[in-house]
Amino acid sequence: MQDPLNPFQPDGIGPGGLLSNGGGGAVGATRHASFTHPDPPGPPPPYDSVVMGDANAAAGGSGGADGGGGTRDFEIVVADPVKQGEGVSAFVSYKVRSRTNLAQYARPSNEVIRRFRDFAWLHDRLAEEKRGVIVPPLPEKNAVQKFTMGTDFIEERRRALQVFVNRVASHPELKATRALQRFLESNEDEFALEVALTTAAAGGAAKKRLDGAVGWFKGLGGAATSLVAGKSSSDAAEDPEYVKVRDYLTQLESHLGEAARQAGRLVAKETELTEALGEFGQSIEKLGRLEEGNVAEAFQQLASKAQGMSESRKGQVAQLAARFEAPIKEAVRFVRAATNVCNDRGVALAAMQAAKHDLDTKKVRYAKLRGTPGSASDKLLEAERDVTEAEGRVSKARASYEELVSTLTEELNRFQKERAADTNALLRDLALVQASLAADGAKGWSALLNELQAIQGNAPAAS
Repeated sequence: MQDPLNPFQPDGIGPGGLLSNGGGGAVGATRHASFTHPDPPGPPPPYDSVVMGDANAAAGGSGGADGGGGTRDFEIVVADPVKQGEGVSAFVSYKVRSRTNLAQYARPSNEVIRRFRDFAWLHDRLAEEKRGVIVPPLPEKNAVQKFTMGTDFIEERRRALQVFVNRVASHPELKATRALQRFLESNEDEFALEVALTTAAAGGAAKKRLDGAVGWFKGLGGAATSLVAGKSSSDAAEDPEYVKVRDYLTQLESHLGEAARQAGRLVAKETELTEALGEFGQSIEKLGRLEEGNVAEAFQQLASKAQGMSESRKGQVAQLAARFEAPIKEAVRFVRAATNVCNDRGVALAAMQAAKHDLDTKKVRYAKLRGTPGSASDKLLEAERDVTEAEGRVSKARASYEELVSTLTEELNRFQKERAADTNALLRDLALVQASLAADGAKGWSALLNELQAIQGNAPAAS
């Protein structure tokens, strides 16, 4: 997998290329597919087109290219945020406008009203239904900013939600899901009913799974506990190349988090400089009022130029935040989402190992009963039935694990390519915005210098 902070690194993840063409061994006969599958049909839209491409879609433009020569199946815009209520109960509603060419939709275009918890419902449903898929992340919650509901916070969240739903709609496994269709197509009453029904069903199923898992794992003792906790025995049974990828992702999340923090500092410094330049211009304007002649004119020119440059910089700094800071924050969330799916794989492996341990224990008990003269027939039948049931659990756990491995292998390859494309756009946009800031600054100060020299040339000679 390419390092998202090094898009020019060749295929392979981390130094030395931790992703290889070969698959390592695993539990039993389980083997792992290569981490170098063919490219999926058409890459997802780059971050800047998802976030900044509102105008064409909002104006009802035709389907945009996906950057890979194909036609995107969706155009989705999250727009018109409206604050509802006050205090802790306040929330923001959004209009979600979508156009699609998928035949499963009743209409080619839809407009619905959704709030943050509706986006969260979509995310959770996809994560529940599509195990092994790296579901695009939601923007993180911020209780303090949510309480104040400032304009900047609302706009930042709107953009992030737009990125989220476009990521989902461009994902080959997620774009045709029933959950996305209900989210984009159902009116508010229909959607509320859908949420209520699926939430109730998911809650009951989760409780049933939890109760069953608790009862089963309690009977396995310390051996199963160490397996589920992710001890070295699980890693020893995993594909060594995959373990490297997983550990790389863990480190990547940490380093990206630090990069995001520094990006925030950079934007804050540029914002501070922009505000200081405007305030400097205001103070110079007041100072010039105390002077006369060429001195007053020079002060006026400086004040005007400083205030004008400050206003010009505001939009550029906003672009820096939207096209550099926000994508890095999203990259951190995306890597965390990938890590969480890797954790699911670890749990699935531990469950399979625990099931095998349970089967071995039951086989030993059955063998002892058969080898003991005078064993009651009912106990033998019970022990044999326990072995059969344990074999069924092993088979089910192995199938679940192998399915998750296959899905996650494809996902990590897709994730690699998507991160590389996003990072190229990120670095390009950083360079463009910073170059624009520097060029406009140099142009503005050069113009001021010429004006001051002209004023000086027109000054009366000293007596």
